[in-house]
Amino acid sequence: KTKSGSSTKVQTILDSFKLFVTDELLDDIVFHTNRYAEQYFDQIQRSRQEFNTTKLKSRWWIPMDRVELESFIGLLIQSDINRSNHELLSELWDISQSRPLYRATMSLQRFKYILRFIRFDDGQGRNKTDRLAPVRHMFERFVKQLPRHLIPSENLTIDEQLVPFRGRCHFVQYIPKKSVKLTSTWDSWVYLSSNPD
Repeated sequence: KTKSGSSTKVQTILDSFKLFVTDELLDDIVFHTNRYAEQYFDQIQRSRQEFNTTKLKSRWWIPMDRVELESFIGLLIQSDINRSNHELLSELWDISQSRPLYRATMSLQRFKYILRFIRFDDGQGRNKTDRLAPVRHMFERFVKQLPRHLIPSENLTIDEQLVPFRGRCHFVQYIPKKSVKLTSTWDSWVYLSSNPD
């Protein structure tokens, strides 16, 4: 077997990540996030001036750059690796928990701000019935990267995975004898790299 595609040039995990999440993609997220946050804080400032409530503490958005976005994504990935999804954010930044990575990367307040204001598009012209609309453009750009970096061999396996899930989602299926089973077809994952004919 010989590997093919640009994935053969990958030396580190970051190299692999950068194949699919390009700098252009990250720059777009940074642009839309900064724009949305600045609009939000401008609106608050205008309403304070209108009602003459200048005594309230002012908060401003410090523009985010690509490095900070990569750090934010890295913290999300690290939280997943540590299985910290049921922990409070304050616990991840707590000194007594001895997780210096979070505190060394950014403050808890900054992380919360980015989490609140992160945007993947400008919100204009979204399809109201499309549940993927807020991330559709970014997802399609991500999907275009997939066939460029790995050419599949003739031996492929398509399988399913049981994922425990609590929440509301339109494609969750109830199977009493098994864990929660997600059943969704993603054509881009199945047929993206080769012609199905």
